[in-house]
Amino acid sequence: MKMLYCKKCLIPNTKPHIIFKKNVCSACLFHERKNNLLRGIDWEKRELEFEKLIVKIKKKRVPNYHVLVPVSGGKDSISQVAKVVNRNLRVLAVNIDYGIKTQIGIDNLNLIPKMGADLMIFKPEQKIHRYLIKRCFIDFGDPDLMSHSLLHAMPIRIAFGLKIPLVLLGENSSEEYSGSKKMKNQITSQWFRNYAQNSGINTKLISKKYKINKKNLLNYELLSNDKLKKIKAVFSSYYFHWSSENNLKIAKKFGFKSLKKNNEGTYRNYVGIDEKINRIHQYLKLLKFGYGRSTDHASEDIRNKKISRSDGAKLVKKYDRIKISNYFIKDFIKYANISKMKFNEVLKTYKNKKFWKKGKGLIPKQDFNET
Repeated sequence: MKMLYCKKCLIPNTKPHIIFKKNVCSACLFHERKNNLLRGIDWEKRELEFEKLIVKIKKKRVPNYHVLVPVSGGKDSISQVAKVVNRNLRVLAVNIDYGIKTQIGIDNLNLIPKMGADLMIFKPEQKIHRYLIKRCFIDFGDPDLMSHSLLHAMPIRIAFGLKIPLVLLGENSSEEYSGSKKMKNQITSQWFRNYAQNSGINTKLISKKYKINKKNLLNYELLSNDKLKKIKAVFSSYYFHWSSENNLKIAKKFGFKSLKKNNEGTYRNYVGIDEKINRIHQYLKLLKFGYGRSTDHASEDIRNKKISRSDGAKLVKKYDRIKISNYFIKDFIKYANISKMKFNEVLKTYKNKKFWKKGKGLIPKQDFNET
């Protein structure tokens, strides 16, 4: 398969769910509409919709909380909490502790109770969860495969159990990063299958493949449709113009900390800093699909006219293909209970020969000038 790059940003056609139209990716087409003040989305109208939703939620009789906000401790989730605190609402923030937290991630997460929300930390039963991370890393080339399902499913399950009427999610990845026009504002079972259960891996398959009782995997599965209807789980990015920079500015007002230098694999110092396993996930994405975290960030900055495409390409070449350091490897192999030799074998297995030349390091067979 020959890699085709979007002529506006740097996203290749190997990205899952992406569609190209006249050599322009669907994510760029969505952002053109999103940023068009005359013919695009009426953001003032959308914010009014949000205000009406909040008024409606306030009128509901609730046992305890009005709103649940899933949080990682990152800039985006802190900005989500900021949208619902100080509104005479009782807010529960839920963190799914699915991996290896960093100290800066813990510090940023601890800002949330100071903002005016209660904080609940859910940590899954470790024997099964660590086994899933290990097997998904080895068998599917993605240690976060089931963690992504847990991240999306469990907060909604908690909301249902506590009778919380509103769940305020973050960005709708199907729109922001893939440019889909088919998805609704509210999370659906279809969205969950397409964007949370990556590669179509679900609990039924996992249960059968690894002989795990399906009851022990319920937290990795979205609520049934009849139960999901009793909760309004909506994306913040529908109501508010989603912007990493704006979210960062909001989060900093509450004390959000960034790294002193860029995070490994990208040129940004404020993204993916709360947890370590995501670095392994992003590097495997690079091996399998030919693009990594820096490509995502550069493409976003190009769409927002912060940098040129040529400058973005330079950033990608400098940061995207950096080898994983021991800072991430040593904790991951201990957590997943594998040797470093096995870790390196798995990386070698998923290095896609269609995109990378033979030998050590990552040397692409083609690059951005060959669109």
